[in-house]
Amino acid sequence: MMGASHAVSGAAAWLFVAGTGPVTLGLIEGVDGPGLGVGAVVAAGAALLPDIDHRSGTIARSLPPLSTIAAVVTEKLSGGHRRGTHSILGLAIAMFGAVLAARIYVPIGDFGSYYVGAGIGAILLSAFAIRALELVKGRVLAWVASVSLAAIVVIFAADNWVWFPAAVAVGYAAHLIGDFITTGGIPVMWPVVIKPPKWWRKSPILSDVWKASGSLSVPLLGNAGSAREKVLVSLLTGWVVWAGAYNWIGVNLLGWAA
Repeated sequence: MMGASHAVSGAAAWLFVAGTGPVTLGLIEGVDGPGLGVGAVVAAGAALLPDIDHRSGTIARSLPPLSTIAAVVTEKLSGGHRRGTHSILGLAIAMFGAVLAARIYVPIGDFGSYYVGAGIGAILLSAFAIRALELVKGRVLAWVASVSLAAIVVIFAADNWVWFPAAVAVGYAAHLIGDFITTGGIPVMWPVVIKPPKWWRKSPILSDVWKASGSLSVPLLGNAGSAREKVLVSLLTGWVVWAGAYNWIGVNLLGWAA
């Protein structure tokens, strides 16, 4: 999947999991309207996290030079693009890091405790989403928009920090699923990578599922950026608009069809 597609899928997945309207699961307790909205942006950014292993990708270009350095280091540690970060282990590490970040707080007298770790994480993740979706132009505006959203995160997380690691997990998982259903696939069990035997590689169908590299794929969308991917993203964008309108303003945009 392309960067913008991942961001949209992350936001859609969050609204589906955390939303409380029809055809949503409502699995994340204590998430109200503001938390749902901020969580959607954080999940959109987290849906780009696996591609931090790509030094020329969206993340590397989001908040340079910090993002560029992080991408280069991660690429080397994970074995290259679509390797370690595109696995269950990568998801587990991201969730662990998000939980730790969400528990970092600063007590401020009678005003309570403010979870600045979630705020710092939101700066990075929202910058990824902003860059991928081209919501603003230029590095300065990207920083301003990201820091502004992070301030909202810190205030909201003063009473509830659980949603932050949940949004990271949902967004990250959405990325893995998105790449899993494209031609390239992902090394699900990395660093354990088992390559298929030669006879398997010669089969035009089997080799698409269990690839010569050891990655697994169910290529429903074909190659990244395909027409099928664009159709899916259009549907997901419509879902985000509908679910957002229902959860935030209580309006069912499809009420006329009932």
